[in-house]
Amino acid sequence: MNETAATTEPWFVPLAADRREGPRLLFFPHAGGGPASLTGLAEALAEAAPEISPWAVSLPGRQGRINEPPRADLRRLLEEVDGQLEPLLEHPCVLFGYCGGALLAYLVARRMNDLGHPPVRLIVCSAPAPDLGLYPRRLHLLPGGEFWAEVLAQGGVPPELAERQELRPLFEPAIRADFALLADYRHEPVAPLSCPVTLLYGESDTGLHLGQLLGWRRQTAAGFTARSLPCSHWPAEEVPELLARTVAEEFGVAEEPRRSDHREG
Repeated sequence: MNETAATTEPWFVPLAADRREGPRLLFFPHAGGGPASLTGLAEALAEAAPEISPWAVSLPGRQGRINEPPRADLRRLLEEVDGQLEPLLEHPCVLFGYCGGALLAYLVARRMNDLGHPPVRLIVCSAPAPDLGLYPRRLHLLPGGEFWAEVLAQGGVPPELAERQELRPLFEPAIRADFALLADYRHEPVAPLSCPVTLLYGESDTGLHLGQLLGWRRQTAAGFTARSLPCSHWPAEEVPELLARTVAEEFGVAEEPRRSDHREG
């Protein structure tokens, strides 16, 4: 099957059964993840801010689109996503990129920005700035055993997935493809986004340097916020309720703002 074969499956799916009509929060999951990987966070968000409509990007090769070939060519993937952007331009929308999904969220925000309809805000979590990411260039090419050994050593998947060895064959094609997308990225200096950027990161995340994280400030001309959370690299799995409240605050719907480590603009 051709990598860009036509499909009728939606690229953006609601995470709330009632499809509420409030402002949208669009999740971009971690490497290998699909919409279901952020169900827990979406449920916590429903408690923290029921007026927000949570959605998620649904990429080929996983969950509801498991029978489609995963995309491993970043340029072609973005061309496909371009054809799906119109629904995102009809509603106020905040983009949330989680770990490896942060790069795709950033690139989609850039495309929306170029169309004159930037998102309300870009939230990135547990991810280096696009110009400072040390993306592994050959990880996706390693044979099975070596691939998983390196992914686990780098903490490239959430702990519960890392512990479920029987599920690895199911998830491996999508994870490989997502690491291929990261390897395919070459940052080019561009004008900063015209929407604010919020960075969320774990206080005990040993895989990222603070300089890599704070580099996101250069990607916006509309205000930058950095907030730390009491967790490691995986706040959606470790502190979902706190992460949901923090996202709601940055969305602008929470009643009482919590501690912010750093704000600009």
